[in-house]
Amino acid sequence: MKKTILLIALVLSGLSIQAQDNWGIVGGNNWLNGWSSFNPVGKDYPQTTKILTGNISSDLTLTNLETYSLVGEVYVTNNATLKIEPGTVIRANSDQFSALIITKGSKIVAEGQVINPVVFTSDKPVNARKAGDWGGIFILGNAPINTFGSMSRIESGIPSNFVVGGGDNAADNSGVLRNVRIEFAGKGKDRYSVYDGLTLVGVGSGSTFESIQISMSNGNAFKFIGGNPKASKLVSYRCKNSDFDFTQGVIAKINNGLAIRNPYFSASSNYRAVTVDAFVNRDLTDFSKPVTNVSLDNFTIVNESDGKVADGLVKEAIYINKDCLFDFKNSVVTGFSSALYLDGKIPVEEEGLSKIKLKRIFINNCKKNIVSENGGVTNDDLESYYGNPSYGNRYSSTKSEDLFVDANNPKTPDFRIKIGSIN
Repeated sequence: MKKTILLIALVLSGLSIQAQDNWGIVGGNNWLNGWSSFNPVGKDYPQTTKILTGNISSDLTLTNLETYSLVGEVYVTNNATLKIEPGTVIRANSDQFSALIITKGSKIVAEGQVINPVVFTSDKPVNARKAGDWGGIFILGNAPINTFGSMSRIESGIPSNFVVGGGDNAADNSGVLRNVRIEFAGKGKDRYSVYDGLTLVGVGSGSTFESIQISMSNGNAFKFIGGNPKASKLVSYRCKNSDFDFTQGVIAKINNGLAIRNPYFSASSNYRAVTVDAFVNRDLTDFSKPVTNVSLDNFTIVNESDGKVADGLVKEAIYINKDCLFDFKNSVVTGFSSALYLDGKIPVEEEGLSKIKLKRIFINNCKKNIVSENGGVTNDDLESYYGNPSYGNRYSSTKSEDLFVDANNPKTPDFRIKIGSIN
């Protein structure tokens, strides 16, 4: 009898977890616990004890016994590996353009732990930090990019072999980022430019990206330029530009993604949670090569205004450019002007919309669901196409407190779906 009761309990427990994890971010527990931070402005970090600067041309380990000051552009070159121990804090100098660049052939291995993440942050004191205090992290790999020569450059005044990403190895390995926070990045080299929290240029599928939070970036949070990256448990929090920006033939597969936008932190040019573009520079693009192809599974995309700000700076959740492939499933989009905004040149015919796959998407508290730029496709046509019951897409007007387990927790919010909130 006891065995029967235990078996029933285990089955019911499994069903409960499955029901809870059906939509949006998944997990039997809140995987944000421990390593993430939702008050980076007020987070107290130790004072720096050692300077990290210049060119790293041989293997180097940063230990958690030191707190590092990242000064200027720091390049990892000559096929070297930069290893960073769990619990290590790197504070970037905000008086100049400071950034970490992992050049092609080199690696970064930053494997934090749940209770000891690796943190890249500003050198400014508590409550004085802001978006754009420093540049960010660039990883340049050897995977394909759909440009002539299969390469892309980042802006820099140093020799070109240090600033070029891209190649012919789709499985290239640029290292590991796990349980890592990147805060207050996005500073440009002049007052007219911005950079991103984490920029991946031609990074291959052999690299590991898991449990990474980018907070308050002045540019995009995650920028993917070509390559074949795979990732899980990526978090963008209150970043100014797009949370996830894909372009230049990237073939990306990401599961368990969370984007939290706020209209009072966003830049003013209608940046979205997800932007899928065909190219950065049309003249450099080789259209005979594979197009941008993005697959996102179990994403939760939240506008903190929950649809109450009529004219906020956050408009659409997702923008898809023509000539791109986009596969979006098992996800939640809540609180936006519209959930999906399509390039007006994407036709409503099967060969057009079949490139954009939406399956089991829960669209909540959005003024419009799926719309076309400049009325290229009527909203009725889009609703009819994606409203087919076989796709399992749903629409609702549910309050955040009723939808998520504990979205308003100031320390570590829980954006998993409450059991029974989606029927």
